[in-house]
Amino acid sequence: MDIILSGSNGRIQASYYKNPNPKAPIAVVFHDLPTNGGNMNEKVNYTIFYSFLQRGFSVIRFNFAGCGSSAGIFEGGETELMDASTVVDWLQEQHEEASEFWLAGVGFGAWIAMQILMRRIEITGYVAVSPYPKKFDFSFFNPAPCDGALIGAGSDTVITEESLKSLANNINKQKFGQIHYISVPNAPHNYEGKLKELFETINKYIDKNLKK
Repeated sequence: MDIILSGSNGRIQASYYKNPNPKAPIAVVFHDLPTNGGNMNEKVNYTIFYSFLQRGFSVIRFNFAGCGSSAGIFEGGETELMDASTVVDWLQEQHEEASEFWLAGVGFGAWIAMQILMRRIEITGYVAVSPYPKKFDFSFFNPAPCDGALIGAGSDTVITEESLKSLANNINKQKFGQIHYISVPNAPHNYEGKLKELFETINKYIDKNLKK
C-alpha cells in the first residue's frame, strides 16, 4: 500500500507491504540516483522490493527527497541519509517482533544502505546491487557488522565487474562481515532484459542466508 511518512525534510512517499506474520523478517529498499532514472518505482528497485516480498518479508521502498511526491530537494548525501533513517525507524516500530532486518539498494541506494548498516547493529543482512565504487567513498565500511551480497551486471560498461570485484576484495580483507560478489551474466547497465535473472539471483541469496 502507498503511505506518506513525515521526515525531517517533510513528506516521504513510500510503498509498503506488511506480512501478516508479526515475526516475519523486514527489509528497506533504497533507490538509485534520479539522474540515472532512480525512484522507488524504477524497474531494478521494484525488482529488489518484490524479491523480498516474495521471500516472506514485510518490506518498504520509498522516494528520497525531491523524487516523486517526496518533499525537498535531492542532495545526494546527508539529506538522503536522514530520509533513510526515518524510514528504517518507522519500519522497526511497526515490526518489533521481526525475526531479521535486511537492507537493500541499487546504485546510490546501495551506498546509502551500506552507510545505514554501519550505524545499526541490529541489521542482519543486506543486498547491494551495482553500487558506484568510483563515484562514492566506501572507506567507512570497515568492519561490516554482518555478511551481505554485492550483485553486479556481467556486461555493464558503466559499473564494471572489475571495479565491483575490487570493492568486494577490499571489504573482505577485514576480519568480520564478508561480502559475497555475485554476477548476473550478460546483464547490461540497469539490467535491461535481465530483470528476471536479477530477481532469481536475489531470491537465491536470501533463501541461502535467511535464518529459518
